[in-house]
Amino acid sequence: MKKIFILNASRRRKGNTTKLISSVTEKLKDFDIEIAHPQDFNIKTCLGCHKCFIKAGCVQRDDLPLLAEKILNSDLLILASPVYLHYMTGELKMILDKLAWWAHTLRLQGKPVVLLSTCSTNGQDTVIKPLGEIMNYMGGNVIATANASMVPDQINNLEWLDSVSEEISSRITKSIIDYPKANIFTEKIFSANRISMLEQVSYFEDNGIKNGELEFWKSSGMLEFETFSEYLAYKYQNKES
Repeated sequence: MKKIFILNASRRRKGNTTKLISSVTEKLKDFDIEIAHPQDFNIKTCLGCHKCFIKAGCVQRDDLPLLAEKILNSDLLILASPVYLHYMTGELKMILDKLAWWAHTLRLQGKPVVLLSTCSTNGQDTVIKPLGEIMNYMGGNVIATANASMVPDQINNLEWLDSVSEEISSRITKSIIDYPKANIFTEKIFSANRISMLEQVSYFEDNGIKNGELEFWKSSGMLEFETFSEYLAYKYQNKES
């Protein structure tokens, strides 16, 4: 059964963001769906030490590896957040800060991603837009986005909610049965990061330095491919055969 992991970054478990999520999930049948909140995990704030870029992982001992495992083991990721001061919640940003090395390794590996947000009267794209950029840098393939506002009243407009949720659930169903894909943004990011990694190979090897990000590029096989699409096709088609 395909797995969908949902991270609801709202501080209110029964707020508008939950309502938007529920309108989507109730249309999804025959999927293993797990919903979590940042407060379900003990996650320490980022130290800004940059060691994650060297070790390909945060050096602090907390629940981040557990959350990361849930994200990576899912077949599709849904991130949702209300608008707080024209941005995502601090809890979600903190989690993404702690996973910064994913942006150098395209760690989501083409995973389909859905982005949802809720707001009062404005900020319709102030969560969706930056989250979309971050997901691209992390190698995710954003297949659908939606914001529900209170003014105009979309969150309580059942017809509007049903229409948007139907479209999103349809895209999810189509995307989740296929293998992860690249898009025009992740292709550009892959190309730039690959060039950077290739330029660093000699330096790290000559100085006997083990770099976690470079090791991930090597072990995953990404260094061997010119495009992200070719890499993903090889990886997942071979995995299924």
